[in-house]
Amino acid sequence: MKIAFLADAPYPHTRRWIEHFVRRGDECEVISFRPATIDGARVRHVAGGEPLGKARYLLHARRIGAMIEKIAPDLVHALHLTSYGFLGALSGVRPLVVSVWGTDVLQAPRLTPFHAWLTRYALAGADAITATGLHLATETTRYAPRGTPVTVVPYGVDLTRFAPGPQEPKGGAVVVGTAARLSPEKGLKYLLDAFARLRQRHGEGVRLRIAGEGPERRALERQIRRLGLESAVELAGWVEPEAMAAFLGELDVFVLPSLFEGFGVAAVEASAAGLPLVASAVHGLPDVVRDGETGLLVPPKDAAALAEAIDALIADPARRAALGRSGRAFVAGRYDWAANARQMELVYESVTSGQRRKVAATWS
Repeated sequence: MKIAFLADAPYPHTRRWIEHFVRRGDECEVISFRPATIDGARVRHVAGGEPLGKARYLLHARRIGAMIEKIAPDLVHALHLTSYGFLGALSGVRPLVVSVWGTDVLQAPRLTPFHAWLTRYALAGADAITATGLHLATETTRYAPRGTPVTVVPYGVDLTRFAPGPQEPKGGAVVVGTAARLSPEKGLKYLLDAFARLRQRHGEGVRLRIAGEGPERRALERQIRRLGLESAVELAGWVEPEAMAAFLGELDVFVLPSLFEGFGVAAVEASAAGLPLVASAVHGLPDVVRDGETGLLVPPKDAAALAEAIDALIADPARRAALGRSGRAFVAGRYDWAANARQMELVYESVTSGQRRKVAATWS
């Protein structure tokens, strides 16, 4: 099968899908606004118009439509709705699969009437829509045309890479940690406020590690200094996907204090690694964190509740271990990457069966 991906080529979540289909033996081409190399796939970088924001999609639409026509794929898969999904709809190519991932449905349509229109337009051009979780799929149906299927295809985890470490106690300080983009929607400022409370209670007996980069780094550094946490908090920076399992292996409790979260890949990876979770009860997180079974859910933006939940796990190593075991079993049953990849293959088969590729005449 020849597949054209409209996707951000450097983004780890898109690369895994593309690399899967390359390994399967499919011919894969990627049209991306950011340059990157992906082994086995051809990446076509579309540059120019960056200051225009969303308007650059209109600027490049005809060019991208011509690219797709030249590639002549069996299907086009657009990853992320309000950018590449919009381009896919503009191109008029069929069959088109569109994957929604989170804020593109949970947040973007509510920004302005234009964003709401853009969301509906992008979904109207799709033959099939996938969402990473049940909550996100349900929200997506509010904007999708009646009759267009929205299929839950989780972005799962490689259970051979993410696995529980040694079961014997590590000793020393309890290490609390997270892995997230350093941006406001991840709620990290509330985690720092919560950790300051924990530090008052436990002193040197607790530490915090945060993996990730993003626009809020300087603000978080200032907050760390203001709270006097320089010796207790590590901003570890960007951790390559290949090194994430090792990072998780150094933690005792994983925290995801997000304000928006369509699915929660980081939570799934942490559960696969056998870690107990503390997470915000928002959007898709209750789909992947079972309160009292695999972790603890707390209200978003509530540093006091976050601190109490983490503290409950710090005080009870046996409970941490039990939640970690349950989390591993839960992920193995629902979010095994091999099974999830097969689900996407079935989506591809459903839209290509008996359909002919066509491109709108405006792009010829």
